[in-house]
Amino acid sequence: DGQEAVCVGMEAAISMKDSIITAYRDHCYQLSRGDSPASIYAELMGRASGCARGKGGSMHMYMAKNNFFGGNGIVGAQQPLGAGLAFAHKYKGDGGVALALYGDGAANQGQLFE
Repeated sequence: DGQEAVCVGMEAAISMKDSIITAYRDHCYQLSRGDSPASIYAELMGRASGCARGKGGSMHMYMAKNNFFGGNGIVGAQQPLGAGLAFAHKYKGDGGVALALYGDGAANQGQLFE
């Protein structure tokens, strides 16, 4: 509830060189990163024309060419991956930032504190 508004606000403040990784509520991020509604719906229907060839479904949309590294079905799994994306930006020196989005259920996962 409100995930769509968060996505729109984030995209207004960042650029396409910045990386995003999130949890299972990833439909709007996939769209904001440049995918088409047809590709997203095809993924939801399990069709090969979907953004993950129909194999990822709702939780695993992905668009690396536009720096969207998808959703995760494992609670908190995006936190260490987001740290890795941030390190990659720093290592490359491209000025990009990484946004790892998680909710209160993932906030108590051990990897957040490491």
